Formats: sequence, C-alpha cells, structure tokens
Amino acid sequence: MTSSLPESSSEGTPLNQFFEITLSVILPIFLVMSFGYLITKVVTLDLGSLSKLNFYVFIPVFMFYSLLIFKPGNREISMTIIFNLLLACLSFAVMYGLTRWMRFSPNLAAASTLGVMIFNSANYGIPVINLFLFGDEHVQGEGVAIQVITITTMNIITYTLGVLLMGGWSEWKKGIQTILKLPIIYALIAALLLRGFDVMLPDPLMTSLKWTADGMMSIALLTLGAQLGQAGISLRHPKELWITISARLLAGPLLAFALLKLFILMHLMEPGLLAKVLFISSSFPTAVATVLFGIEYDKEPTFAADVVFITTLLSAVTVSLAIKLAPTFF
Repeated sequence: MTSSLPESSSEGTPLNQFFEITLSVILPIFLVMSFGYLITKVVTLDLGSLSKLNFYVFIPVFMFYSLLIFKPGNREISMTIIFNLLLACLSFAVMYGLTRWMRFSPNLAAASTLGVMIFNSANYGIPVINLFLFGDEHVQGEGVAIQVITITTMNIITYTLGVLLMGGWSEWKKGIQTILKLPIIYALIAALLLRGFDVMLPDPLMTSLKWTADGMMSIALLTLGAQLGQAGISLRHPKELWITISARLLAGPLLAFALLKLFILMHLMEPGLLAKVLFISSSFPTAVATVLFGIEYDKEPTFAADVVFITTLLSAVTVSLAIKLAPTFF
C-alpha cells in the first residue's frame, strides 16, 4: 500500500519537493499552533482543563472511532507495538552511554534521556499523518489507525520506562496504577472487542463520535501551542540542551531507519504504508509529558520545557525531511 503525498510534491527538484511538503503539511499545523500560542499572550488559559479535555475526551474518542472505521490488521498492530518498544529501548541505551560520556548531571541525564525516548505522537503526530496522507481517505484512515496504536504504545512507555527513569524503581507501582487509569487503554480495548465481535454501533452514536473525533486535531494543536506559549524558553545548560535536541530529531529517525530496514530484511515487515508512518513518527518532537514528569519528580522541568519548545520549532525542517525521504526509503 502506498501513501499519497500532496500531488505537487512528486515533481520538481528535491528542494522544491521539500518546500512543497513544508508548505502543505507542516505550515498548516504550525499556523494552528500559533493561534494557541498567541492566545496565551492575550488571555490566561486554564491549560489543565484543556489538557484534560484532550486526554479524557478528544484523544480517546478519536482513537475509538478511528479503530472502528479503519481496521489495521493484527500483524500491523503487533509490529507497531514491537517497533516503538524497541525504538524506545534503543534510544534509552544510546542516551545512557551518551549522557555518561558527556558527564551530564544525574537529573539532566534523566530529563535528557526521557526527552529523546518520548515523542509527541498525539497532539502533533495525528495532524502530520493526516496531512501526509491527504487525498486518499482509505489510506489516510489506515495511516491514522497505525498512529493511534503508536499513541497507545507511547503512553505505556511513558508511564513505565518514563516513571522508572525519572522516579526510580520505588515508583513502579505508581506507573502501573497510572496506566490502568489511562482512558486510551479502555478506548483501544473497547474498539478491538467491538471489531472482534463485529458489533455495529447505532448511527446517531457513530455520528456523535465522528463530530467529537473531528475536533481532536484543532483542539490538540491549539493546546500544544498554548502549552509552548506558557512554558517559555530559558536556554539553560546549552551543551546538554543541543545534544538532547540533536538526539531526538536526528538520532531518533536514524535508529528508526536502521530498525525498520532490519525488520524488512528479516521479512517481519514489508516496505509500504506501515514503515513510512513509523519512520515519520520517529522524527516528531519531544512530548510535553516530559515537562510534567520534570515537575512531578523535580528533575529539570525548565530544561525539559526548552527541549519541547525547540524540538517543536525545528521539527518543521526535520519532519518535512522525513516525509520527503519516507517514500524513497520504504
């Protein structure tokens, strides 16, 4: 199965294609984010309520609806989970060695490692994949469904490896308890059960789910922009900061490329939509959750906010490049 890049991106020089992707895929996302950013400069927003609305309503409903409408196969689901778990472990191993070699302080090492492992698969990821595959509703839906599985896996990684990394082994029970409270877990289970038993929901309910799901992208991007607007930037610890940013935006996709090529070589995966979506998602910026963990465990929250802010800005270039290269690589 092949993806549908914006039509004009398939012609012209590589540089023209790159700018076409940036204008058609990345710029609309940043424009909506900028609205959220600017709003915080005029009025005070309750980001806690916005985040909860995303976390408990829009993202779970979006996931539930997407998995009911577009049905990735069991092999796609399992390979998406395995890929993201292995990528997180490889990222951890690389950062474990790098932060010790560069003599990061323990708190900076933890914040930096988490910032490389955890990328923004939901607020940023879903709009990118939607626009990347714009033009073919079925392929677009399949790609989004793959990204939905990535979101679920990323949340599990965040509240297991992330909790252990930031809080230590004494916090593992808290991490498991948090996972059991994640609404996306139950949205995923409910959707898979309904699919498994071939249950069709009433049309009025599906319509209301669709309306809610349709609002997810705009609310998610506005919230992300508002979060970036309130977090600000300090540029403390510049050496550690730029090492972390480089690892997230450059080393992350390189590790993903190697892992995907290995899967293809071992006949665990074929070149196509799944590999493209997984490769592009590996280039996403650091997730806002890293800031929340920094605050929760008192481990460099200002540093984490800088990483989120700068990786999000620079991702306009790196994600465009990943989208340009994905059809060539896979």
